[in-house]
Formats: sequence, structure tokens, C-alpha cells
Amino acid sequence: MGHASGDRDQWQRIDFRSERLAVRRAPHIKVAIQTRGPAMQGLIRIPGAPASNFDTGKGLTVVDLINVGDDTRGYAEIVALEIVFTQTTPGQYYQVFAVDYGRGN
Repeated sequence: MGHASGDRDQWQRIDFRSERLAVRRAPHIKVAIQTRGPAMQGLIRIPGAPASNFDTGKGLTVVDLINVGDDTRGYAEIVALEIVFTQTTPGQYYQVFAVDYGRGN
């Protein structure tokens, strides 16, 4: 569980610390972003990869993130995500968790 800092437009890092979210090499990962209260909007990415926009709407959204790499050279390890909020209420809490890893190395 994280909380949106008062500094919008600054990337926040989310490290995967549990074994369930251990280091993975996959072409993509599907993550859920959950919040209580007003909708949150922003961007989320695997570090080094393109960002995807999101809007939690009434509290939950699922986003498919593309990883850096290819089938020939392999994919980068997914050990963290980065998130930036463009619309949020200061101090609002959110949770990000993996829903599915794509097939990879």
C-alpha cells in the first residue's frame, strides 16, 4: 500500500518485496491499481519501458505494461514499477499488485 505524495508529476518507485512478486523476465505484466476515494489518474511503467496511462475510476483498474527487450535477447528483470499521478487527492492511498505475468524467459 502506498500513498500519493503531495508532489504530483514526480515518479515514485514501487519495489517488489514479496516472494510472490519475485524477479521475473517477461514481455509484459498485467497490474491492478486499487484506491479508495476519488479517482486517481496518472502513468505507470516498468523502469526503462514506455509508460501506460491509467484512471482508477470508482476504485480499480487493470493495466498491461510492456517490458524492455525481445524474444531473441530476452527481457529485463521486473523488480519494480514506477508510478506518477496527474490527478489525486493529497495523502490518498493506493495499492498496486501483479495480476498476471506474460510468458517470457
